[in-house]
Amino acid sequence: MLHAAVRFRPCRERLQCRAYEFSLCADSLSHILSSRNAAMRAIICGMKRFIAFGEILFDCFNDHSVLGGAPLNVAYHAASLGMDSMIISAVGDDELGHIAIESIKEKRIDTSSIAILGDVPTGRADITMNGKDADYEFNCPAAWDEIPYPEHLPECTDVIYFGTLAQRSRKSRKTLKEVLSSVKAGHVFFDVNIRKDFYTREIIEEGLGAATILKMNEDELPLISSLLGIGGNSIERLISGYSLEMILLTEGKKGTTLYSSDGSVLHQDTRNVAIVDTVGAGDSLSGGFIAALVSTGDKKEAVRLGSMLADFVVTRRGGTPEYTKEVEEAFRLSF
Repeated sequence: MLHAAVRFRPCRERLQCRAYEFSLCADSLSHILSSRNAAMRAIICGMKRFIAFGEILFDCFNDHSVLGGAPLNVAYHAASLGMDSMIISAVGDDELGHIAIESIKEKRIDTSSIAILGDVPTGRADITMNGKDADYEFNCPAAWDEIPYPEHLPECTDVIYFGTLAQRSRKSRKTLKEVLSSVKAGHVFFDVNIRKDFYTREIIEEGLGAATILKMNEDELPLISSLLGIGGNSIERLISGYSLEMILLTEGKKGTTLYSSDGSVLHQDTRNVAIVDTVGAGDSLSGGFIAALVSTGDKKEAVRLGSMLADFVVTRRGGTPEYTKEVEEAFRLSF
């Protein structure tokens, strides 16, 4: 029960949609901060808000399993870097699903928009390593194919993140469209993240139409360009043709390049590190980039810190390792 009148006036400008004007007494402040209302805490504490949409699954290797899925991995990094982070997804009402929910809570990610479904199993991806690269085989159907629209979502967020894989089913794709149309976002981050043949031209075009930031790797760029019939300078034509603000292109050992609608191009080389595995590397880059961008507004710093986080993650097993003090300090000094 809220003990004082709180007046909200949502800002209408997209880049300021998370900034609410409010007035409340000191007694109400302590009450709100101790509540479980993540959206309210984000407003009061000035936290940046992040919403991921998509798959929750277990990456299953020959000798171990790791909770993952690109949206969840990115949500983990957003939360670890100080954002109020939530994920819209679904798990099965099974052992893996309950393990997933408890683990996600421990990662300080809001689980209120994760549905627990009794008629489909929790997602899993059987992973085969080809050298240091991974090949994925997904169970189908999986709970994340049936993501329902959550009962409670904030009106505004700093970032909404989504990809293509969770759109392989009509149900989850429909829910994503509803989320994108109902929640005002400062940035909409479309991570193409193509897996197998779980994408179509329509899915790509709709994603581009909703996005302000597009992320893809060097293999996905020619694939998307061909799919959309784009020739010539495809980066430039993607930005102008779909009103994108930024394209984040990862190029493996060659580093990462950020192309912006103002014509600027920023490149960050990778560091020479001992690679353990590359699972989740791109997700960590996305998470670091997003957190730095909304916290500092500095695109160059966002590319640098996102790349630094990816360089760290590939030296560990799994896509969501605990941060070292050096990593935490680098972001703390920048933020």
